[in-house]
Amino acid sequence: MSWGTELWDQFDSLDKHTQWGIDFLERYAKFVKERIEIEQNYAKQLRNLVKKYCPKRSSKDEEPRFTSCIAFFNILNELNDYAGQREVVAEEMAHRVYGELMRYAHDLKTERKMHLQEGRKAQQYLDMCWKQMDNSKKKFERECREAEKAQQSYERLDNDTNATKADVEKAKQQLNLRTHMADENKNEYAAQLQNFNGEQHKHFYVVIPQIYKQLQEMDERRTIKLSECYRGFADSERKVIPIISKCLEGMILAAKSVDERRDSQMVVDSFKSGFEPPGDFPFEDFSQHIYRTVSDGTISASKQESGKVDAKTTVGKAKGKLWLFGKKPKVRVIKFLCANNLF
Repeated sequence: MSWGTELWDQFDSLDKHTQWGIDFLERYAKFVKERIEIEQNYAKQLRNLVKKYCPKRSSKDEEPRFTSCIAFFNILNELNDYAGQREVVAEEMAHRVYGELMRYAHDLKTERKMHLQEGRKAQQYLDMCWKQMDNSKKKFERECREAEKAQQSYERLDNDTNATKADVEKAKQQLNLRTHMADENKNEYAAQLQNFNGEQHKHFYVVIPQIYKQLQEMDERRTIKLSECYRGFADSERKVIPIISKCLEGMILAAKSVDERRDSQMVVDSFKSGFEPPGDFPFEDFSQHIYRTVSDGTISASKQESGKVDAKTTVGKAKGKLWLFGKKPKVRVIKFLCANNLF
């Protein structure tokens, strides 16, 4: 299959096709450029996101201690590395794909222009040869008509009895001149026709096939270049997959490092006061003063004495205690504790 033999009369169609090929290549280059911008913006937004949620460690007291927090910050670090790999993808595409496409498109335009100019020059030369041949043909045709007129004039005078010998001789000379000129133009026309036929054969079987072959090779190289750039586009992504996988594995390991029991123990260690929970409140019998009124005085007095506690001793003991809520209990509470032997 060859453009030179199959498409010998389709110069304008090949002109349009090769232009379309370059336009398509540049369209794909524009697509790659926009993809690069997406990758760059994506990486930038990821870095900003990591920066926004990373802790600002001004002191060691603010450092994360819970495993869930540490895991989240490890994930942020892995995400920052992931953003770096997106930048690598953008750089690889810009250098290996987009830059190569733009350079190749420029070279392709130059080469296409050169081949088309050669084709136009070849066509112009063939048109010039045809014009020369056509002019010689028309001149030969015109001289033949003049020779025919001269012959008719000579025959008319030669058959005219009233014509003088001089007129007949003059008509004969004119006929010989026109016949000679017709013969010369005939030879010129034959030479131009032979030359044109030779140039036309050379044009359609040598020159044009060679030019079209070059156009075909150029277009096939363009197709191959697109295939290579498609592959490079995918390779730019595939090259960073191992590192991206490590980033994702790091995130998974961070997730596995979360220990809810450890975090719960840290909550206990952080907020435990060391105090024991308060005991049960005893029953308070407010009816004792009634019994003291109606009962024997000695018995009441003995009960009262047995129930007395040295206030100074009680207060002294109370001073040495560490109260749960940081304040001393009220006097009523002290009396209650003394009455129930809780000191």
